[in-house]
Amino acid sequence: MSDQHTTLITGASSGIGRATARALARPGHRLLLGYATGEDRIRQVAGELQRTTGAECVPVRADLRDPEAAVDSCMAAVERAGRIDCLVNNAGVNDRSAADALELKRADEVFAVNALAPMALASAVGHHMIRGGVRGSIVNVTSVHETVPITGGALYCASKAALGMVTKVLALEFGRYGIRVNSVAPGETATAMNGVHDEDAYREISRPDIPLGRPAGVEEIASLIAHLAGPGAGYITGASVLADGGLALTAAEANARHAFTTVPPRENPPA
Repeated sequence: MSDQHTTLITGASSGIGRATARALARPGHRLLLGYATGEDRIRQVAGELQRTTGAECVPVRADLRDPEAAVDSCMAAVERAGRIDCLVNNAGVNDRSAADALELKRADEVFAVNALAPMALASAVGHHMIRGGVRGSIVNVTSVHETVPITGGALYCASKAALGMVTKVLALEFGRYGIRVNSVAPGETATAMNGVHDEDAYREISRPDIPLGRPAGVEEIASLIAHLAGPGAGYITGASVLADGGLALTAAEANARHAFTTVPPRENPPA
């Protein structure tokens, strides 16, 4: 079996996945870069990383809308590599569907990409690690909305909540083999999926209702993923780590602002 450290990252052609590849790329490491579309883009990413970091970068086509085919493709790449040390389940799709107009076809797609395929891939990778005696790491990218609801988010929130619970169950089952399973739960992040095409502009975007006042940059999320994937987080498993700029802290704020301005005066104020 190859002794080269190997990491598989889904959705690696852009956004958080591409930033995670940059964060993990170094000489002596092999990166399996999963993508669904945009073969030219992923090859450009792979070539640039290989040239600038010395890591071996291998594009792997994996369209998570078809979980079985995606897992087969990824595991074939893992078998060719000879080992797998880390899986980053990053690929995902956003969705804002009105609760009174949910479509089963769209539900199938959202759950396939956000929950079913990552779960199946984590299962297959975990099996490969156990078989090879690798004390590896799996990091799932969920969302602040795995616990915080948002209007129009029935499919998205439910799918991310499912992946969050999968994280905890796999951590429980894989821990005896030295395999850690954690999740990163980002808040709003400046990516094309969220309508931001200049990822470097995140500090210039105002979000006054987020305590830190802005969305996250992809490198900020990627650095957390890299930490959880690495030996510095060797005693962390089953955790869901929020990286949301404090968004989850604000749930009662809007109501509080309203409540404290509409409290009726007391009829008999104290003397």
